Amino acid sequence: MSALPDRRSVLRAGLATAGTAALATAATTAAAGPAEARPFTLRPQDVSRWMTAYLKAWQTKDADGVVQLFTRDAIYQAVPGLPDQMFHGRQEIHDYWTSVTAPQAGMTYLQGTPLVNGNQADLEIWVYFQQPSETDGTLQWVTLIETNVLTFVSPALVSRNIEYNRILDGRVDPPAGWGRR
Repeated sequence: MSALPDRRSVLRAGLATAGTAALATAATTAAAGPAEARPFTLRPQDVSRWMTAYLKAWQTKDADGVVQLFTRDAIYQAVPGLPDQMFHGRQEIHDYWTSVTAPQAGMTYLQGTPLVNGNQADLEIWVYFQQPSETDGTLQWVTLIETNVLTFVSPALVSRNIEYNRILDGRVDPPAGWGRR
């Protein structure tokens, strides 16, 4: 038995070589469908435009609108590592979004400057909203600080969203200089 991990394990861990990564990207693009598989160059402004549409759909609780930002077979990981927080395809994303945004009120947001590498982008957002208190149900302000790791198949369509976040009580401002690169 070899001491080296098998290729599938390496790919899962994100440690693949550039050639293997290109092959995986091609497979992801092919799975997205012919209309979504056109070659493109992802730019920071494309990512900002996509995130603005995502956040506006969040403000208006428009689950129908948000799923149009994802491929039909997209993967949405609200909490990485928890199987019940991984959603596959537009219907599961729609159902998740409907339930998670329903109790929220007064949502506003800030978004940072995206980092783009090939068809992938990382983008930090600060989101403020009110949600019912766990103790008495009254609306309380929270600040959600989140980084989204996004895989694009076109400048306007995402096949994978992985969210890393922290929720703080109250409205917390970002540090001075936040959001600029």
